[in-house]
Amino acid sequence: MVTTSYYAQEKKIKNPVRISQQKYRWGTNSREYKKLAPPMYLVDYWKKGSITVEQYTEEYYRVVLSKLNPQEVLDEIIRIFGDDATLLCFEKAGEFCHRRLVAEWIEKGTGVEVPELQF
Repeated sequence: MVTTSYYAQEKKIKNPVRISQQKYRWGTNSREYKKLAPPMYLVDYWKKGSITVEQYTEEYYRVVLSKLNPQEVLDEIIRIFGDDATLLCFEKAGEFCHRRLVAEWIEKGTGVEVPELQF
């Protein structure tokens, strides 16, 4: 089952897959899947607090997810990384993040649940 989590938990994760533009600053053993990474300008807006959750979500869907097919993405992730891949980004569980937008997009588009790992 494909799951999601965040970089600080990476050492506990068997098959981490990075879906962010940048690596975790303390290094990471995750492999990357850039198709789902938000563009740096969107990351910068978020870090500066100059964009709302709604604006971020709308822009992320417009520039990333609307150009992809959720079933094809899920199939590719499983083919490349395995069905135990965990998609990672920076924000802690429960905080707004693009990995959960991706999970919801995959769930809605495929009917396959993509849960957040609980530690």
